Amino acid sequence: SGASERVSADEQGKKEDSVDFALWKAAKAGEPSWDSPWGAGRPGWHIECSVMSTRYLADTLDIHGGGADLVFPHHENERAQSEARTGKTFVNYWLHNGFVTMGDDGEKMSKSLGNFVLAHDLLKEVDPTIVRFFLASAHYRAPLKFSHSNLEEAQRNLERLQTAHDNINYRLQDAKESLADDEKELGELQALDEHFIQVMDDDFNVPNALTVIYEALKRINIYMEAPQVSQAVLKAYDQQLSQWLAIIGIEFQDATILDSEVQALIEERDQARLDKDYDRSDAIRQELLDQGIILDDTPQGTRWRRSK
Repeated sequence: SGASERVSADEQGKKEDSVDFALWKAAKAGEPSWDSPWGAGRPGWHIECSVMSTRYLADTLDIHGGGADLVFPHHENERAQSEARTGKTFVNYWLHNGFVTMGDDGEKMSKSLGNFVLAHDLLKEVDPTIVRFFLASAHYRAPLKFSHSNLEEAQRNLERLQTAHDNINYRLQDAKESLADDEKELGELQALDEHFIQVMDDDFNVPNALTVIYEALKRINIYMEAPQVSQAVLKAYDQQLSQWLAIIGIEFQDATILDSEVQALIEERDQARLDKDYDRSDAIRQELLDQGIILDDTPQGTRWRRSK
């Protein structure tokens, strides 16, 4: 216990043992205080949390989070006093997160050092979904390096996933209801889902779960390059990607331009080419490209896809 003591046992004669901690602190001049059998004072820091948790939640909590710097003394003391009072396990799972760091030297982000970014300022510049995805990119117990380049990487990965979702919905238009190799493809997807569950059950390892998601993304993108695709496979992959991302609070967005609108512009472009109005034809191609739509002119006609 001595190795983890914050205040020595004989400091001002207040502690009889190094593991002792205050449940009630005597009032000092000018401080808020309440009357008690022990005189005017206020609750100790740790007892506040035990009282609020057991009153408003339950005697036993399934998950209790907090920063790694709260393990000692706060959570150790919170657990000790809660279990002493209730006789029950206070928390089933403690999840202590690592620090957000800044700069190449990995300095902890903190108010005292002045090297911090306020959430409401960040959300004025960056979509909240990107921030959430960025926060999930490191294991919760590991340090998380904050930088704009890391936020941009999170944005690119989100866009890859969104594009796959959009392309799946586009390919559904010409997909067969089923194909002979559906069972093989769906078996691969089931194996990926089992792997996803395995890594998430291993201390909530979201970074490894994202690796599974990217593997599924790679497989479905390759699959969609085939001349013929199956509705069953496309829908299964899209549903599975949606379910995985929902676990970390991410949802796919509706396409900014509808498939029917794309088709109408393609038909207008085809007519413009027949009329030798190449300026209008090029303008439509660029208009669609600006919205993430790539046109491919093939012997079978113009096909389109969302950029990856």
